[in-house]
Amino acid sequence: MGKQLNGKDGSAEKRVITWKKHFDYLFSLLGLMIGLGNVWRFPYLCYKNGGGAFLIAYWVFIIVIIYPLIILEAALGQLTGQSSFKSWHIIPLTKGIGYAVVFLIFYCNVYYPMLLAWSLRWLVASFSASMPWTTCNNQWNSVKCLPLSQIAADFSKNSTDHLSSNTSSQILYRNFTYVSSVEEFWKNHILETTSDINELGGIKPELLICFTVIWIITYFAIWKGIGWTSKIVYVTATLPLAMIIIVCIRGVTLEGALDGIKVYLKPDITSLTKMELWMDAASQVLYSLGTCTGGLTTLSAYNKYNHNFFRDSIILTVANAGASFISGFAIFSVLGFLAHTKNTTVAEVAESGPGLVFVAYPTALSLLPLPQFWIVLFFLTLIFLGYDSLFVFQETFMSCVRDIFPQLFRKKYSNEMMIAIVAVIMYLVGLPMTTRGGKYVLNIFNSYSVSGWCLYFMAFIEMISIGWLYGGDKMLDNIKRMIGFNVPRLWMKITWKYIGPFASLVLMINSLALYEPLKYDQNYVYPVWANALGWMTALNSILCVPILAIFVLWKAKGNTFLEKFRSAIVPKEFYSRREIFINEELELKESLNLSCQNDDQA
Repeated sequence: MGKQLNGKDGSAEKRVITWKKHFDYLFSLLGLMIGLGNVWRFPYLCYKNGGGAFLIAYWVFIIVIIYPLIILEAALGQLTGQSSFKSWHIIPLTKGIGYAVVFLIFYCNVYYPMLLAWSLRWLVASFSASMPWTTCNNQWNSVKCLPLSQIAADFSKNSTDHLSSNTSSQILYRNFTYVSSVEEFWKNHILETTSDINELGGIKPELLICFTVIWIITYFAIWKGIGWTSKIVYVTATLPLAMIIIVCIRGVTLEGALDGIKVYLKPDITSLTKMELWMDAASQVLYSLGTCTGGLTTLSAYNKYNHNFFRDSIILTVANAGASFISGFAIFSVLGFLAHTKNTTVAEVAESGPGLVFVAYPTALSLLPLPQFWIVLFFLTLIFLGYDSLFVFQETFMSCVRDIFPQLFRKKYSNEMMIAIVAVIMYLVGLPMTTRGGKYVLNIFNSYSVSGWCLYFMAFIEMISIGWLYGGDKMLDNIKRMIGFNVPRLWMKITWKYIGPFASLVLMINSLALYEPLKYDQNYVYPVWANALGWMTALNSILCVPILAIFVLWKAKGNTFLEKFRSAIVPKEFYSRREIFINEELELKESLNLSCQNDDQA
């Protein structure tokens, strides 16, 4: 990412490279904040939790918790000029947050490429002229297969037949239970899935190739540092939005689309009394806006000291919410069309996650004219959405590695070599997901490592650290020095010190209280050892905070616990940025110019 120099005390480092253009930062964050969750999670959660009622909870969390948290993380990165790992050294007692971020982003980078590999595999298959996922005469089909072509022919608005689903994969048709040909294409051909995590079944060659291609592209997207990556995200961050708008326009013109949109947005105010709605809204905004995983802090570290990140944060928050909202129209208009075609309800075809993007949506798009075109467009959109997030995740992790092992990056081409080594390690760790039982492995990472109570805990400890230990007023004063004006102080202080920590703690406790052993498709229950593995991946990041806090207290100056505690919360000064006001910077430039003129005259 660039050359680094030692600070005054030898402990702080100065980053020489900053964003060349203002839009580099904006589009990189846009890539981080708009990802797969906007397409396959937000629309379903909105439908599941009462439509408009979910939108109320969603915006409540953004306004009272998430936006102040975004300001906190962006300010910390811009103030210190350090990665998410080293920025949290600003408070010695809670520097474990930096170590926790390293684990969180590592696990995210291990399983996220596999989602893109699945999308790439579907994309390649979409170029087939025969569309094998619509028929049942293939070697992977079972006797229970129901061809999609038959569904399209048999079902119409005036048909007396009715189609319903008693599970995510089974279809009740004319009193017989069938499996959709698209479902069998996904499970029996693309995944060739096994029945148990204990039987991984060997590596699937096609998935291995796709997984390898994804990692090769990722490496060459970040190998030259943040300046190189920022150029790529101009494409990967904007093109998917254009594609989503195209799919949305096509979707709303389909017969039955209005039924899907009504189900998507129909408000059920009584849902606001359900804790599940608030938990879903909180987890969605935490994950989709990229907070608590280090990306926001790291990208902000490459801003100039006086950059107006407050303005950018508003733009990005609204853009993320808008992308999610438009994605809902694109998804549910097409699902409404699918329900209309099958003469059933939207509730019967609505799914979330892999079931939505790899089965339900391809099913609907296959019933359109020029189906290959729409399926290719859809999976290209998914790949671009996922890629720009992956680029930022990987760059964030490499920034942390540079701060942990700076001596490894001092030789020529050492940056490219270290990025390659890290990529190979993550690639090897993710290889079990390319097996025939890989979906079970991926689900462990997705359910335990980087979601749920882990993010609630990180939000809680971050706001406690800044609001109470560092000092909310002190951080707000720093923000004023950087951007030249006061942000809403009361709003930020109350959130950082009271509302944010309290809400995060309640959500975390409730999440743990409602814990159940992990399942897949609500049918397969994971064995004890698999759940234990999941808990290990969650705990080895979270436990960094208390373990490092105990170590810092042990080493802190003082004879009593209180003296040690006071010593451990003394903020560390970073010398990578000179704290000057905008007006002072202008005066400094003028004085330097005058000095140069005097020297020339002399």
